[in-house]
Amino acid sequence: MENASKALIMAGGVLISLMVIGLLVLFYNNLSGMQKIKTDSETEQQAAEFNKQYDVYARDVYGSEILSIANKIADYNLRESDNKGYTKIELKVKLNKDIDDTYFKKGEYSSEQLKDKVKTIEKDLKEYSQRDKSKGHFFESTKMQGYSRTTAQLATMRSNDIEQLYDEATINNIKVDVQKYNSLKNLVTTFKENVFKYKDFNYDKNNGRITLMNYELN
Repeated sequence: MENASKALIMAGGVLISLMVIGLLVLFYNNLSGMQKIKTDSETEQQAAEFNKQYDVYARDVYGSEILSIANKIADYNLRESDNKGYTKIELKVKLNKDIDDTYFKKGEYSSEQLKDKVKTIEKDLKEYSQRDKSKGHFFESTKMQGYSRTTAQLATMRSNDIEQLYDEATINNIKVDVQKYNSLKNLVTTFKENVFKYKDFNYDKNNGRITLMNYELN
């Protein structure tokens, strides 16, 4: 009898231990589940707060806004994505027509490509605006001496005033440069005034942050 009692006591102890272990496991699982829910909720809130600055553009936008988005994305990708490991944001802009025949031709552009195009236009515009029209192969005539003008200055002058300063060959060359200068000057404005159709946005499946902004110009 004594051995049987001891066996029952041991069995009871084992059973109690198993029950305690089971309760601890259940408690841990519940605690982990609650912590996960809390973490997921915080992640969702953080993503929603972060996405606000981009979700306002989930509509048709002007080209000026496209350029602002491109700069914003470039700054984020450098500051947050590269340094903190978040997925980079992409901007895709599809042109279904040529805006001009050199810089913004039909095709698909990323934020970096758009920024590079604008920089190139600004660089070329600066070159034209500062070009000294009294120098170079266009101006061999001695009549040009003393009448130095940049293309930017000539673009603001009346035709009659230009004709009084330069010979016919020079005037023809001036017209070509002024036309190119004015085209470059108006190109970014033209891009900014176009309306780009909103297509869709994509979001990271893990953290909910925006990863793609997609627009189109018809």
